[in-house]
Amino acid sequence: MEIAFRKITKEALNFELLSENIKFSGKVFRKSSDLVLLKADLVGQISHTCDRCGDELNLEINEPLEILLSDGIYKGEIDNLDVVEFYGGVIDFNEILQSEVEAVKSGYYYCGKCKN
Repeated sequence: MEIAFRKITKEALNFELLSENIKFSGKVFRKSSDLVLLKADLVGQISHTCDRCGDELNLEINEPLEILLSDGIYKGEIDNLDVVEFYGGVIDFNEILQSEVEAVKSGYYYCGKCKN
C-alpha cells in the first residue's frame, strides 16, 4: 500500500494493512511541509526461531509506533532517530511494516523450555 506525500493533510488519514498474522493499522497526518507523523499499532503473531535451541516459537506482537516520515532527506535535529526517509514522493506502508517486523525479530527470544 502506497500513498503520495502530497495527499496527506493535517486531517488524519486512517489506514490498515494485513500481512500474514500481523495487523498494521493507525493514522498518518501532516506535521510540516516535508514531514508526516505516523501513529499506529502492530498487532499479531510472527514465527521465530529460539535463539538457544533452534525450535520454532510464536512471538506475540503488540507494539505502538510513532514514527516521523520524511519526504526526502531528513534535515531536522539529529536527536530524533525515529525518522524514516522516503524518496519519490510516496510512502510505502508495506516497507514500514516489514521493517518493524524485522526489528522485532532482531531481539533475542527463547522458547518455554529454554527460559527455565
